[in-house]
Amino acid sequence: MKYKVKHIVNSETRWWHLVFILLAIALATTFLYIFLIPFVFWNIYGSGASADRIGRLPAMTFVGEWLPLIIALMFLGFGFYRNTAKHSLSNAKSYLLVSILLLLLYLLRIPILNFMFTVFQ
Repeated sequence: MKYKVKHIVNSETRWWHLVFILLAIALATTFLYIFLIPFVFWNIYGSGASADRIGRLPAMTFVGEWLPLIIALMFLGFGFYRNTAKHSLSNAKSYLLVSILLLLLYLLRIPILNFMFTVFQ
């Protein structure tokens, strides 16, 4: 049975599930953005002039900046689809809200980090 947005919005919100998913996805996205993607890039291309040239390509810039968000949104989309198929709309609502919050936080990550560094200097 396909659900309308009205059914999902009117379902009960499980706050503990929402907070757990938000923290887990935020930490995973941060880990991917800060540690894993630069480490994999360095292991594949190494260091030197050729790696620097490859790193400046627009495709590599896109992968380095947006791949953590794409991976997290794919996971959240899968969780949303799985929970709507199981008729668990409260968990599906949590996945939907977390994906919206993550998208907003990821788009504003540079101003948030600049604010944190200027306040705690």
